[in-house]
Amino acid sequence: MANLRQRLLDASKKATQVLSDAGTAARIQSGFSRIDPMLLAQEQDVPVMLTEQFDKLLGAFLREGRAGIIVNSDRPIGMMHMTCAHELGHYFLGHVSTHDEHIDYGDMDSVTEQEANQFAYQLMAPMWLVVRTVKAKGWGKTNLLQPAVVYQLSLRLGISFTAMAWALARLKLVTPAQASTLCVAKPKALKNDMLPPGVALGKNADVWVLDSRDKDWIIEPRSTDRFLLNLPSHATAGYLWSADELAGEGFTLSPILVDAREQKREGPPLVGGGGEDSYFLAGPAVEQQGGSVSEFHLRETRPWVANDEAATELALKMQFETVEEGLSDSTRLREIQP
Repeated sequence: MANLRQRLLDASKKATQVLSDAGTAARIQSGFSRIDPMLLAQEQDVPVMLTEQFDKLLGAFLREGRAGIIVNSDRPIGMMHMTCAHELGHYFLGHVSTHDEHIDYGDMDSVTEQEANQFAYQLMAPMWLVVRTVKAKGWGKTNLLQPAVVYQLSLRLGISFTAMAWALARLKLVTPAQASTLCVAKPKALKNDMLPPGVALGKNADVWVLDSRDKDWIIEPRSTDRFLLNLPSHATAGYLWSADELAGEGFTLSPILVDAREQKREGPPLVGGGGEDSYFLAGPAVEQQGGSVSEFHLRETRPWVANDEAATELALKMQFETVEEGLSDSTRLREIQP
């Protein structure tokens, strides 16, 4: 048992070293909120292949010849990220080829799988990144007991809801019993509860809840994701929110006709202003290209006043993540470089 604890500790240290060597902190400081395991694989010249042809498998690591990773792309994006991180653990820890049907291994599974899982958690949800995100959103420890909050935290870290709950337990921010209780909630139900009536959500799509505390981040959604915006409201003074730039990119912004005071929020209210109104932002009507950051500006103005100055402005920065069968975006870019 003592030897296992040491090996798991060594796996965590290896993940920390990988993050340091890759300069991941610089990526986070530039505005991104999550670790990108496919980018880390690219930097190690380890190709990542995405495929829907797997049945029950989540992913595989191949050691023979040139090392490579295969990830099942017919899964939610957070699970894909965790799978890639798990397979990277096999690579960095010197393991032989393997395939994985699940990645949340318990203490009865092989040591190598437990090591790879430990590596993945430390890689994708290190304490410094979790704390940074929680503080930026204004969440406290009691908020971390709310499934809706944990789901939003998982989106920003780019991992699955279940992985996020157990990452919090590993970091001792919640107890194992509390993590188990969180996992009773189903992400599908959480998503549907957030959406306005009659709005359908595509397979494996997510629902982001954004507000002005997200303005300094680069959000990394998929083109099928949907967004709820909690925006400061000065409607009593005649101001309304508009998003002309977003409309030009294929988005539609529409108010949710429910009193903002009755909306369930996942954090403390914003200071000042006249409260908040909720808006539904439908994703682009056309497929967005990944690889570049787009910045969209929302303005709160009085529509009937010509050249009216905005009472409030909010810039949203997004870099859409594309998922297509074949080599991942980061691997493809590396492979075509001379």
